[in-house]
Amino acid sequence: MTTKPNRKALLRSSIQSESESVERRYAPADVDKRYAAAEGALEGRPLGLVGPTIVTPHGLSDLRAEIGGAGAVRAVLKIPLQMAHDNPMNARQLYDPETVRALSASIATRGQMVPAPAVPHPHLPGHVLLIDGHYRKRALHAAGKTEIDVVMQDVSGDLDMYRLSFLINEERNAQSPLDNALAWTKLLKDGLIADGGGIAEMLGISPALVAKTMAFLKLPDAALARMRESPGKFGAAVGYGVYRCSKVMPEAKLLALMERIVTEDLSSRAIDALGTKLEAGQSRKKKEVSRQYKILDNKKQIGVIKEWDSGKLAFEIRLVDPKERQRLLEELKQRFNLSDAA
Repeated sequence: MTTKPNRKALLRSSIQSESESVERRYAPADVDKRYAAAEGALEGRPLGLVGPTIVTPHGLSDLRAEIGGAGAVRAVLKIPLQMAHDNPMNARQLYDPETVRALSASIATRGQMVPAPAVPHPHLPGHVLLIDGHYRKRALHAAGKTEIDVVMQDVSGDLDMYRLSFLINEERNAQSPLDNALAWTKLLKDGLIADGGGIAEMLGISPALVAKTMAFLKLPDAALARMRESPGKFGAAVGYGVYRCSKVMPEAKLLALMERIVTEDLSSRAIDALGTKLEAGQSRKKKEVSRQYKILDNKKQIGVIKEWDSGKLAFEIRLVDPKERQRLLEELKQRFNLSDAA
């Protein structure tokens, strides 16, 4: 069986290799010149070298006018950070502090390279809602900046705000499955989509993946809290394996397993095998051993007593003499404190 190449991993590897090659071949001053040249080439083209050239207006008076048709040129607007609000339908729900710090250091040195897509705020004139760029917003704030560059986009509603956010992240730095589970729950709760099948159809993924991802939220609160601390360590397969284990594993052992996933990078195959083993052990009932004792009368068997390890006893006897039968019955009633009504 051939393994499908991981295009994102290959791209990251290529970028890393090229970066190391540049650092070896050029002095720091030369590298800075190359960064400056790259920034110059991107200036006025926030959507990339293949995108349209953008101009920057001087104010916010033309905020809504900047929204044009499909081929229209959109201006880069500088918006005060406090007037740029998070997308309430954002696909990403969790933010890694280390990523924010690294991006903040880059922005402090080179400024914001790529504007964030946004739409006018529906209730606050002059304010915007970010479609994407929430990491940039947090990094700008951490770097002491007071403005964020945005480019206005067309959207048709809340569901489109989520869909665009999801697709942008998928192409660049996908949100974690836990992000997806939290966002999909909101879509369902708000009635923006009917069920998991609708989510799968909208995003072009399998209904099974949606169901497995949503299962994350059935984890114990302590396990969810641990997953929030390192969401990148819990991909769809690993996270679902943890969920399977949670159904048959005490919480303390589950948390210990999650710690191993974070520190040892346990594979999804190993976790899945553990879950299968635990489920099989739980479903297999322990076979009880029984013992049987014959009741004899003049060497003739008249009954039997059966005993099991669980403590169960079964007693069966046949007494032909009514008086003897009544005498035994009275003894049993007295032994177990039984009344005639009982």
